[in-house]
Amino acid sequence: MNTYRGQNRIIVWLSFLIALVLQIMPWPEQIQFYRPSWAMLFLIYWVMALPHRVSVGSAFFLGMIIDLIEGSTLGVHALSLSIVTYLVSFRHQLLRNMALWQQSLVIMVLSVLMQFFVFWSEFLLSDIVFHPEVFWNSLVNGILWPWIFLLLRKTRRHFSVH
Repeated sequence: MNTYRGQNRIIVWLSFLIALVLQIMPWPEQIQFYRPSWAMLFLIYWVMALPHRVSVGSAFFLGMIIDLIEGSTLGVHALSLSIVTYLVSFRHQLLRNMALWQQSLVIMVLSVLMQFFVFWSEFLLSDIVFHPEVFWNSLVNGILWPWIFLLLRKTRRHFSVH
């Protein structure tokens, strides 16, 4: 029984590792604003699928890793991912029962909210300039959500993660 739980955790954290690799992968400067938030997408899926295992603590830890990798102010992504995760876990039953296109719209809103929290936190701590182009990644996140959802659901069912 204990190794079964360990396998479940390994699959979830392995997917987070893949998300972090995708998150730090370099993109051309011209399309930098369209870079999806892979860690947020993977985290939202696992919070919706396994709210008793992946929670705000996992989001905070993942956000701290993102802050360290990207070199941003420590805690900015941790705070924003924690808030988004709290909102998803608070209504995970409702989100699970929505159609994929409705979930995509919610993902877009959550992505805008996350970008707002990152900007607001960075603005309070240092002088940065607002670029409205950063919200383009919210549209990309919403477009990618059905494929991420179906891929991770297939992975979860294949490895019997629950």
